[in-house]
Amino acid sequence: MINALPIAAFVVLALLWPGWRQPEDDLGEVVEATAFTARVHAYAGLYSEDAPAGEIPMLVRRFEFYPAVRLQAGQSYRLLLMAEDSVHSVAVNGHEMLLMPGRVQAVEITPQPGDEVELRCNEYCGLGHNRMRLKVY
Repeated sequence: MINALPIAAFVVLALLWPGWRQPEDDLGEVVEATAFTARVHAYAGLYSEDAPAGEIPMLVRRFEFYPAVRLQAGQSYRLLLMAEDSVHSVAVNGHEMLLMPGRVQAVEITPQPGDEVELRCNEYCGLGHNRMRLKVY
């Protein structure tokens, strides 16, 4: 006969262990996903390539970062990233962020002449995952 006490104790400890969960503060700002998606599409319609300094709303989805924009050297940008379809993860300047639908993560970058910044998905999201990157020149 199986003793259920050790199994129950393990389950309770696993649920209570703080290392199992990411703090809510690290998951980004909660937004209404449909409104944020509309904001991204409106932005992409205005700035098809050259982005002005400031905030750039972006969707992260299988297997792309949208919209693909060109940044100007010496200008400061705040990328607002939200996963559209599933959980993704991106590393920028050595800082990794978990991206989830309905939550926006912000990252600030100021590219310098000759810099190459790469956004790359670090959370397996399907067969095209290895091609999911955006290079910012």
